[in-house]
Amino acid sequence: MAQSEAEANQLWSPPDYQSLNQGAIGYAENPFLVPESLKDEVQFWIDIYSKYTTRQGVFHLSGRTDQILGTIDLTDVYSNQQWSKIRQEKEAEVLIRRQKRRIAQENHIQNVNHVRLQMGLKDRMLEAIQLSGYYLPLMEKIFQEENLPVELTRVVFVESSFNIEAGSKVGANGLWQIMPRLAKKFKYLKPSYDLRRHPLYSTRLAARIFKENYQILKSWPLAVTAYNHGVGSLHRIVRKYKSNDINYLTENVHSKKSFGFASRNFYVTFLAALHVEANANLYFPEPLMKKSELKLRNVYLKKNMKYEALLDLFDQDRKKMKLYNPHIKSSLMKPGRSWPVSTLVNLPYTQTIELGAFRVDEQE
Repeated sequence: MAQSEAEANQLWSPPDYQSLNQGAIGYAENPFLVPESLKDEVQFWIDIYSKYTTRQGVFHLSGRTDQILGTIDLTDVYSNQQWSKIRQEKEAEVLIRRQKRRIAQENHIQNVNHVRLQMGLKDRMLEAIQLSGYYLPLMEKIFQEENLPVELTRVVFVESSFNIEAGSKVGANGLWQIMPRLAKKFKYLKPSYDLRRHPLYSTRLAARIFKENYQILKSWPLAVTAYNHGVGSLHRIVRKYKSNDINYLTENVHSKKSFGFASRNFYVTFLAALHVEANANLYFPEPLMKKSELKLRNVYLKKNMKYEALLDLFDQDRKKMKLYNPHIKSSLMKPGRSWPVSTLVNLPYTQTIELGAFRVDEQE
């Protein structure tokens, strides 16, 4: 029996950015070389992505990833089958608090809150590399069409770990973690679906954001930082300090309110993820596999259709249907529900469609 798209895998291979970036805006300046002043910080995040799992962590001085204070391993806690998940979390919290107090005392740190714990991401990074096979070919194609450096597609490793259903406490959603304000501005929020979870449309919007960021800030490191921090706020900092050099700003902007830990570290985490993904064979066991490209056909419903009728197009496989249509509201992914006319539906690219029921998306 042939594998479904959800099951098909292929061997991982390193990206060839030089050939992918022919004609990319600002690429001749080698924009993503790690500056000497940021090497220690980038190495910290490389270790987080490649050395420590989500059950292990590194203590460091708050705001200073170059001052490591200790490590913690909670693997045994989370592996205890006699404890519930809630009990495991509680026990982990107790151990973390105890370790923080001990580290603060040993290092003569008066305020224990100045000791910060960063949990590892090795297992999540490996899963993200595997999942990226679904979407990276499409993303790279879109960024090439816009003459943007293809490395920018790796921001998704930082934003969502290629979990297309990822959401944040502040309402960001999808692979690119697009905020509700932008989604409303570009009419991405529909009654039956959310285009922030659509790989094609979300990537096109992300490409537009990066291009506008670069046009304003004249620097790819700052354009990446602005994706997290906001281009308006970062532009004000650039004007105030009369510099668009990420190294200078990182070293000289000390206000946590205007340029906090998350914003300062967004670019170095991107550089770290970029390095780990490009050298994944050095950090993860081989053979390293990733998902095969998910090729979509985007169509609009020309009439209301029952969930069951649409499910037939996915061989009655609900997981496959959801894989192709993560943008569809969960309330419609139930037996007996009717998907309304004009709903955007993703079908397998090889799927034969009934022209009386579907209209092909002109932006496909």
